Amino acid sequence: MRLTADRQALYGAFQHVGSVVTSTIVRPIYQNVLLEAVGGNLFLSATDLEVGLKLKVSKVEVTEEGAAVVPEDRIGPILRATLDETVTLEGDESAVTLKSADGRFRILSQDPADFGQIPSLSEDGVVEVDPDVLRYMIARTAFATAEEKGRYALNGVLIVVDETGDIEIVAADGARLATVRKKASNPQKCKIDCIVMKKGIEQAARLAGQSDAPVRIQVTETQLLAENDVGHMCCQLVEGQFPNFREVIPRDCRHKMEVPTRTLLNALQRAASLTSEQTRAVDFHFSSGTLVLTSQSPDLGEAEVRLPIDYEGEGVQIAFNPRYIEDMLQTVERETVKMEFNDRRSPCVIRSGADYLYVVSPVVREDTPA
Repeated sequence: MRLTADRQALYGAFQHVGSVVTSTIVRPIYQNVLLEAVGGNLFLSATDLEVGLKLKVSKVEVTEEGAAVVPEDRIGPILRATLDETVTLEGDESAVTLKSADGRFRILSQDPADFGQIPSLSEDGVVEVDPDVLRYMIARTAFATAEEKGRYALNGVLIVVDETGDIEIVAADGARLATVRKKASNPQKCKIDCIVMKKGIEQAARLAGQSDAPVRIQVTETQLLAENDVGHMCCQLVEGQFPNFREVIPRDCRHKMEVPTRTLLNALQRAASLTSEQTRAVDFHFSSGTLVLTSQSPDLGEAEVRLPIDYEGEGVQIAFNPRYIEDMLQTVERETVKMEFNDRRSPCVIRSGADYLYVVSPVVREDTPA
């Protein structure tokens, strides 16, 4: 293998595929990155046996084909610190030598034959999604997955595609639920209904951010596959049955109000500054034209923030874990969101546009009258 590469492009590719590598991988070879110089291109691959990623590196001139397996945590820092615009790589399955104008680094390699291949898509059952749409959908849902282990289906993200091309992505953790629906290209009228690991769907979003080309998605019995003109990835599916999320979405709510997104986020962050792990709640007091946010903690003090809102109904109060509301507001781009709920004990629906819906359970204090 012998090639010349743009240092920054090569470093960026190593960083990207290196994000898949974890120190907990049992097989040592998979703590490394596979380099393949073939067909005039350089490809980098990495996997933790749950998520796999293969990228084509831009701005590379290959003069001799070959392959090697090298540790990303060794070659990455060298590329980061090198001042030259270009570097050369040459070597085989025993070692790779990286050269710059003032340096030479010989990095021991492993046999690439022991490194499994990242599977590619076949031609059947493929759905195409606009890259900006896919990133939009994942950003507004993946944060709501369950963090604690053992939640099985709730540790993943649900992806549903119907024959008409409607695509829906859903995430939930038992206290909140986020769902967004968009359109995809589905000429083969295939159906997709699977649960994908959070770190896998996030890699799909990152891959989508590398190109303006559509992302092609396919689901096998055990994996989600995604690719574009930059690379492709695979991710193990999560076993289990995702809850019927539509049943938890409240209908015909009594109280409906529209609130300014950024103003509410700013006010909530300030009110939340005087909460603790033991008093992790901010009260929302709605009255005609006004929303008052309050919080209190015996050890920290009290907070009150007022903001004008579009609401003309009766006075009503409800409390939330502020992080659950902040997480959602930080992903929303529209100037306002709509909140709907029945009473202080019932879930609240928050809508942004026609495609995004977020449901969050309130904090209920038993000493507060209904």
